[in-house]
Amino acid sequence: MVRQEERRARTKAAILQAATESFGTLGFIATSVDAIASRANVAKGAVYHHFRNKEELFECVFETVSSNVAAAVAASAKPNLGPLENMTLTTERYFELCADPPTARITLQDGPSVLGYERWRELDTAHFGGLVTAGLTSAMEAGAIVEQPVAPLSNIVLAAIQAAALDCAVQEDFAEAASRYLRSFEAILSGLARDT
Repeated sequence: MVRQEERRARTKAAILQAATESFGTLGFIATSVDAIASRANVAKGAVYHHFRNKEELFECVFETVSSNVAAAVAASAKPNLGPLENMTLTTERYFELCADPPTARITLQDGPSVLGYERWRELDTAHFGGLVTAGLTSAMEAGAIVEQPVAPLSNIVLAAIQAAALDCAVQEDFAEAASRYLRSFEAILSGLARDT
């Protein structure tokens, strides 16, 4: 029984890896279930055994990629920096990671259209909303920004970052577009800063 569960887990992991590579390089529309099965070295039926359809498989890939990006963003914070500096640093890291073409294709280009904007925003918020809320809460607790209700402010800041990332994903040079947005983001944070 244990061996069978291990085999299933290995098969599912191989399918997810193959799907991540295919969705990241070819995009959702150009990727077929047959191609994913072939790349994973499994039968097409094995893909459908683990996932109802290509959309469900894509959502699982999206969740994994977003989760990895969120973990890397969180890990980029530096304990010796102030909360506003860390928010700038982690947002910059987010844009750096999203500039990777396969990541951008999965999370920003295909994500909203395949999942639907509402579902995409819900999943994206689940991964990144907590980071924004934690950063703003930390800034308020440190006296770096004026105290105010954190939930609406967090929603506004996160929505701004999401909109910027979506726009960067359709630009010819993601990194160049992101650098312009980062300057604006720094200006927004400066505007929130408590006068000393």
